[in-house]
Amino acid sequence: MSFSIVLYDRSSERNKLLPLVATRPVGNLRVGAYTLNDKWAKLFHTDVSYLTEDHLAGKYPYTPTQDLVLLVNAHILPEVSLLEKLKTLQVGQRLIGAEGQWIALLTTKQAAEDLEQCITDLNYDIVLYEQKTIVLQELEDIFVTNGAQISFDAALFYMDRLNKLQSHDYVVEGEKLYISSSAAIAKGTYLNALQGPIIIEDNAVIEPGCVIHGPCVIGNNVRVKSGTILYPNVTVGDHSTVCGELNNTVIWGNSAKGHYGYLGCAVLGEGCNLGAGTTNSNLQNNWGEIKVYSYAAHDFRNTGLKKCGVFIGDYSMLAIQSKITTGTVLGVGVQVAISNFIPKFVPDFTWMSEHRTTSYILEKFMDMLERKSSMKGEMLTKEDKAILSAVYEKTEYLRNY
Repeated sequence: MSFSIVLYDRSSERNKLLPLVATRPVGNLRVGAYTLNDKWAKLFHTDVSYLTEDHLAGKYPYTPTQDLVLLVNAHILPEVSLLEKLKTLQVGQRLIGAEGQWIALLTTKQAAEDLEQCITDLNYDIVLYEQKTIVLQELEDIFVTNGAQISFDAALFYMDRLNKLQSHDYVVEGEKLYISSSAAIAKGTYLNALQGPIIIEDNAVIEPGCVIHGPCVIGNNVRVKSGTILYPNVTVGDHSTVCGELNNTVIWGNSAKGHYGYLGCAVLGEGCNLGAGTTNSNLQNNWGEIKVYSYAAHDFRNTGLKKCGVFIGDYSMLAIQSKITTGTVLGVGVQVAISNFIPKFVPDFTWMSEHRTTSYILEKFMDMLERKSSMKGEMLTKEDKAILSAVYEKTEYLRNY
């Protein structure tokens, strides 16, 4: 039975994942080796599209191609037993988790507004999934679940790339190494896959003196600069540059932490740049539970974690020697250049310097992105600009100092 997959994230629950989903659907977040949409496409060998917020639909449209549609709650992460259950789902059935949340339903293709009504349609037969689902509910769930998702991805998608060479120019411990033939790894690099797999994608460059611990993903065209230490549970998304120490961190892609400093228990969006020496804290001196700002609650909430670092929205940039305190949230399009610790919450499109804090003028922000895109050979589309303009308007209330 063939079907298209549609990832649904129109509920208010998505607001808990802001600012990372201000510029993309939940189904386009990166957890493990892939973005979620790519992961679902590979799992079922089919097309994937979205039912998401209106301001995102131009870039992330609803475009199923099959006669049947598997509508999936985009917050749900795939795992082996769930996949087996989804494969048995019949048309007109809705899969519900043990805790009551809907997971997926199978239906005939229809208009987007009609498909959304299927979620609560009482005519659908309920099928119970009795095992605990893995759900992206809060920002920290991204780095907390990342290691397990790396192992999941390695087992399902990378077995044919298992590195079986008996000799290396680099030092290897463990066997779960999945290395592209086009990756360039410097002599003497230390790869420790004893705790989990290491995935190194096409055209990645690992410079001399690097230490990499699995689970870890180094994406396509990633540069890992000399002397970098990647501790477990790190994903460096495509076209990024990293240096220094990283631990329990997910970088969506096209971002740079290109100099020494520490980044831990953190999630970075797209197009971010952290200046030389930037370091974040992820542990309070009192060893207490860490609070972070919630866009959904318009207040700080307790994560329940003793370790939690920083969450940074797309296109945010920090000056050299930036100091990030525990449990910090920086919105989309933030520019910060201060010598003190950065505040625990900086609203989207804020320009913060030593002398003043103000709104980043949208036209100047767009001009900067155009220059950056031209210099780096990237493409800033009209859909990207429309999304950023919408986010700017939606977050204006947060910048009313």
